[in-house]
Amino acid sequence: MSDGKIIPGYRHQPGFHCASSAIRNVLAFRGIQVGEPAVIGLGRGPGFFHLLCDYPPSRLVHVRHTTLEENFFRTAGLKFQWRETEDAAEATRLAKASVARGLPVLIQTDIAFLPYFNTDQRFPGHAVVICGYDDDRDEFYVSDTLRPDMLAVATADMERARSGGFEPYVINNRFFVLEELSGFRIDEAVVQGAIRRWAEENLNGIPGLPFAYGVRSLEALIGGLPGWKDVADWEWSARFTYQVIERRGTGGAGFRTLYRQFLEEQEGRYPALQRMGLSKELAVIEGIYHDVAAVFRQISEGEAPDFSPATPVLEKLLEREQDFYRKILLEL
Repeated sequence: MSDGKIIPGYRHQPGFHCASSAIRNVLAFRGIQVGEPAVIGLGRGPGFFHLLCDYPPSRLVHVRHTTLEENFFRTAGLKFQWRETEDAAEATRLAKASVARGLPVLIQTDIAFLPYFNTDQRFPGHAVVICGYDDDRDEFYVSDTLRPDMLAVATADMERARSGGFEPYVINNRFFVLEELSGFRIDEAVVQGAIRRWAEENLNGIPGLPFAYGVRSLEALIGGLPGWKDVADWEWSARFTYQVIERRGTGGAGFRTLYRQFLEEQEGRYPALQRMGLSKELAVIEGIYHDVAAVFRQISEGEAPDFSPATPVLEKLLEREQDFYRKILLEL
């Protein structure tokens, strides 16, 4: 790797989740120290929704808020707006211009077009940071949470990865450069407001989304789960559900582990939150998510498509999450 083309002072630090670690690294470069659990917490990261898709897996579960990046920056008082362009060459030019100014670029990609993933599984929305480039080698240098070091990606591959996507994950060369730091603020009011809004969205859904979100989506999943046995890719749908909850950058338990850590950190700062004991209650839900992941993994390894073992675990999760979100809205 040609280190001379990397933004001076930018430091890559691996993490658990692509977006939260990318945001943490960009903030650290600008002199603001915010841990990954706080990014997840203020970004209202843990969510739940499922989709019926025309691409594999045909039954797709996701456990992350659709706009975590926007949520975090705006909650912390920073200006945020994704910029997009349909012209891949223009996106490349703009990224290089930002790096030349000494500013890293937060982008979204589809991992199927990043060679170092070595996969054909489409997964758009994966966040990385462009922190350098080399015109002689015709490559970008990126900071990706899943890797211990910065990586070189050929410009052509980067353009394909940034232009990928499909509904509802159209990334369209999306990028963000943190220009202005004024207004940054994280205090008790900000934290409590973020927790309340997180509970509200997961309990009652998100207006404007073309699909159910939170406990409403979980209810729909429970009702439609018997039909999973009839799809041709039932094994991959079950396996992918396990992976999305436990392995694909969530920090475990569908982001609930990281959110519990966020709650513990804030309870250590603010006595009012400590008295509510939210982290202990979330730890129970965290355990149920581990159980959900385990049962879907077991189903994927079975000889026949029997999804019935998942229903009681999901019903238990639904009950605990509903009670938890209602408690937050009632007491906080």
